[in-house]
Amino acid sequence: MRKIGLVGGLGPASTVEYYMGLNELFLNDPSITGYPEIVIDSVDMLRYTDALISKDYDTVAEYLLENLCNLKAAGAQIAAITANTEHIVWDRICGRLSLPTISVVDAVTEEIRKNQYKKVLVLATEWTLSSGLFEKPISQTGAIPVIPSCADQKIIGSLIYPNLENGIVLSEDKAKMIALIKKYIASEHPDSILLGCTELPLMIKEDDIELPLINSTQVHIKKIFQESIS
Repeated sequence: MRKIGLVGGLGPASTVEYYMGLNELFLNDPSITGYPEIVIDSVDMLRYTDALISKDYDTVAEYLLENLCNLKAAGAQIAAITANTEHIVWDRICGRLSLPTISVVDAVTEEIRKNQYKKVLVLATEWTLSSGLFEKPISQTGAIPVIPSCADQKIIGSLIYPNLENGIVLSEDKAKMIALIKKYIASEHPDSILLGCTELPLMIKEDDIELPLINSTQVHIKKIFQESIS
């Protein structure tokens, strides 16, 4: 088994989901004895947020490379970034990675292919949605990505940050998010919904929506697990 490194703190609540989720997969696998070795480089989320707001993507990339170097120095043999948004600089870092790093976008597109989804409503932060992070990869699977309007992207962003980003789920925010999802179900008729922000699964559960949910956090965790034991 390979030692896992996580770039965490983006935000703290989702980092806990990754840590606990990986441990659960290891403990529930009868072929594995023991717990996973995991190192976490937990970052100052505000430093990243400031760079994203100013669209200083080169700085975001340098931060990530620094964090991944820290993980390698701590003995990690495989790594992952516990956030979707930071993957918008993937092209800037993929050729400079210091250790194998698993992309959440790759994990999500594999899940879409496996389930043969045809039309996917994408929910994520404003940065992720406006960057087109998921549009081309989803299209390459043969599915049609449904991207919320600019106005709705701002609404989604306000429902994610700052409360949900810090693990705080407000009932009124959840109701607004569900109403927005149902609006797109009625108008665009997707067959699945991508929770393309690692905090969204804290708010939206399978029982809330009648369509299949693609939980990017859990899909990513499963991919990390598979790669760590391969």
